[in-house]
This record gives sequence, structure tokens and C-alpha cells, in this order.
Amino acid sequence: MKITDQTYIYDIDDAFSGKWVNVRFKNGQIKKVFMVDIDFDNDISEAIVYNTTGSFSYGNAIYLKDVDQIEVTSKD
Repeated sequence: MKITDQTYIYDIDDAFSGKWVNVRFKNGQIKKVFMVDIDFDNDISEAIVYNTTGSFSYGNAIYLKDVDQIEVTSKD
């Protein structure tokens, strides 16, 4: 899913929460993470809450303003 200013945040949550995803940043970097949730009320901007363990416990944040694309991937 391409992420733009017009991307509906609930669509991201519905499509990717609880799944392993590749997050492609606007700078070209790719990071494989387990997406736990979307932080809708962040002071800076909306963010993906993720970890690298596959659990539903909260971890770090990736700000959507930095993301170009998100794709579902396998754990391996």
C-alpha cells in the first residue's frame, strides 16, 4: 500500500495490524517489523507501533510521514 497524505489511517490499521510487514521509507530503506497497532493520538504525527518479536506488546514507533509504502511479508 502506497502511503500518501490522503491515505485513510484506518485502512492501514485494518490491512496491517497483527501482521509482519516490510516498511519502505521515503529514503529507500526497508525495515521488516511486526505491526502491533496505529498510534492515532501521537503528538508529532500518526505512527505505526511495531516490534520485531511478533508479540502484541508495544514497542517502537515509525512515523507515517516517513513511510512510502507498506507490504505484508512472512516472518522469515
